[in-house]
Amino acid sequence: MLIIDDNELVDKLYNKYRIEKLFNINIKDELFLAKYEKGDFICQEGDSLKYLHLMVDGKIKVSVTQENGKSRLICFLEGFEMLGYVEFFAETDYSTDVEAMTDVYCFVLDLSTHKNELLNDILFLRYTAIKVSKNLLENNENASFNLLYPLETRLATYILLTAKGIVFQDNLTTVAELLTTSYRHLTRVLAKFCDKGMLVKKSNYHEIVDFEKLKKVSNQSITHL
Repeated sequence: MLIIDDNELVDKLYNKYRIEKLFNINIKDELFLAKYEKGDFICQEGDSLKYLHLMVDGKIKVSVTQENGKSRLICFLEGFEMLGYVEFFAETDYSTDVEAMTDVYCFVLDLSTHKNELLNDILFLRYTAIKVSKNLLENNENASFNLLYPLETRLATYILLTAKGIVFQDNLTTVAELLTTSYRHLTRVLAKFCDKGMLVKKSNYHEIVDFEKLKKVSNQSITHL
């Protein structure tokens, strides 16, 4: 985490999402702006909850460790997101891994000095109640997506969400775990995508050569996962 001391950038990102509208308390002077580089973990499962994060720029991947020790992908998030509020109300440690997929900027609030204020802040409580309700609906939808759709659809969706331009380059063992499939099945589907002209296998990555075909396979569901 790198603390950003740039008043112009702070004002730009703060005003972009009208963050003052989410709190009754005078919050701006209590926040600091932090940058997480691609690959950094904003929080990790099991770590103690110290901060509330307001993501204002970038893209993150949220995953959870299953009982068998393997990771399962929960979702991708970008734009404005509040992170840590569920654990805040549950008074528990972080329940997920949150990894930066790009450079990510967050406003950060130290919870050790603002817990009681937040618990009595009507605007904050209203926002988080609505957020929890929406997340429950989205989680149900995502669970159905993972149960009902074949690996071809889920993998095409994953590739479209994580590719950098035309390059898809992820650790395939990790991808198999995240998509709850075997490494062998995953590589078979990737080979099928290559045979159908959607991808080309390079030395250590895959190149997307037909986005339209890939989108059709994904069932246009690239907001899922």
